[in-house]
Amino acid sequence: MAKLGILGLTLAIPLAIFFLSAGNAGLSDQAHVVTVVIDAGHGGKDPGAIVAGIKEKDINLSLALRAFSLAQGIPNLRVILTRTSDRYIGLVERVRFAEQVGAVLYLSIHANACSDPTICGVETYVDDSRPRDDPSWALAQAVQEAVCAQTGARDRGVRTQRLYMRHTELPAVLVEVGYLTCPAERRLLVDPGYQQEIAQGILQGILDFLGL
Repeated sequence: MAKLGILGLTLAIPLAIFFLSAGNAGLSDQAHVVTVVIDAGHGGKDPGAIVAGIKEKDINLSLALRAFSLAQGIPNLRVILTRTSDRYIGLVERVRFAEQVGAVLYLSIHANACSDPTICGVETYVDDSRPRDDPSWALAQAVQEAVCAQTGARDRGVRTQRLYMRHTELPAVLVEVGYLTCPAERRLLVDPGYQQEIAQGILQGILDFLGL
């Protein structure tokens, strides 16, 4: 279940920006470059879930950096990260940043946690204010399907919850890539090879949604 609500929105700090260069620097018509923002959830003073000494914020950042790296060289795609280090960023500030850089979508990466250690799997969330014809639903479905296909993880589906993403009109989703409280899944989430598969799935879902 998604853990980010609409609290903790006021702290404003500069955002670290990483632009993709490979595959984009030589383009003569920059109007054809599509910008997407990938957010590593939590960070800094906000660790997210902590299970067996593993901090969610670290998993999220590793996955975002991997997706960024994988995106290099993809023609006409620019990926920008909200953070590239262990720092706190206000929630609304994250989506405002995506708007400011001209992103066509916003995706936030998280790892899940709950009281039942038998629950595991991937789920993707859309804010509950979005009507069913909002493109966020198509983005969520594309990411959910691609991550599950790439990793073989249990598909817990696309879900809805009240999220801070109601503060933007951009297509925006939050993907929960697995449960830290599920021992078997926790072991996978810290494995570099499995992290790479998750990142590939996230990027593929974005590309599928964009038709690239």
